[in-house]
Formats: sequence, structure tokens, C-alpha cells
Amino acid sequence: MNTPILDISLRPYLGSFLVAMLALGSQLKAQTQSPEQTLAAMDQCREQVISQLSFGDKMKMKEAMGVIQSNPQFIAANAAVTNAPTQEDKIAARKTLAKVKLDLIAQQDPSLKPVVDKIRTAQAAVLK
Repeated sequence: MNTPILDISLRPYLGSFLVAMLALGSQLKAQTQSPEQTLAAMDQCREQVISQLSFGDKMKMKEAMGVIQSNPQFIAANAAVTNAPTQEDKIAARKTLAKVKLDLIAQQDPSLKPVVDKIRTAQAAVLK
């Protein structure tokens, strides 16, 4: 006796079910990212926003980054990453460094605040 594997009356719902499962899978994958993957995604978000800037704004970002390199807050946050005793501490320090860097860039050149806000919005989406 040939019994169908899938009842023919359920076939129209199969596509919707598969789409829903794929969406759920991507949500679970995002929730189960390792901290290192999350940091890499944050870096990628920043680079994505910067890549879409005009040449002039890219040069402003580069100049602001050069200036903040000597800022004591930046130096301390960078040292915290370097001297973190555990991987968890290093990840927390990198998140802090990213925040400090964006804060200092916005302070250094207020015209870059919209860019900094775009970077923060993109990174916040990764952290959800």
C-alpha cells in the first residue's frame, strides 16, 4: 500500500512553514552568536556606515581618529583591552573602547555626530 509521505491537503502550508522556520533559525543564530562574533559584527557595521560616507566625511573621520589617539580616555580604554586577563574581560573592554571611541569622535568634530549616531544605531541592531 502506498501511503503519501505528506497529506496533500497540507502542501499549501508547507512553504509558509519553511519560511517561518528559516526566519526563526536566523533569529536563533543571532541570539546564539559568540561574543567574538558580536564584536566582529559591530566592527562590520561601523565599516559599512563609513564606506557609505562622502570622501570629505571619511577624511574627517580619519582626522578625528588621529586626534583622539592621544586622548587619555582612549589610551586607558585601549590599555584595558590589551591588559584584560580573561576573554570575557577583553570583550567587555572592546565594547567600552568602541563606545569611548565614538564619544570622542563626536566631541572632536561635532559635524560627525550624525555619522556616529548611524554607527551606534547599526551596532545596536547587532546587540539586540
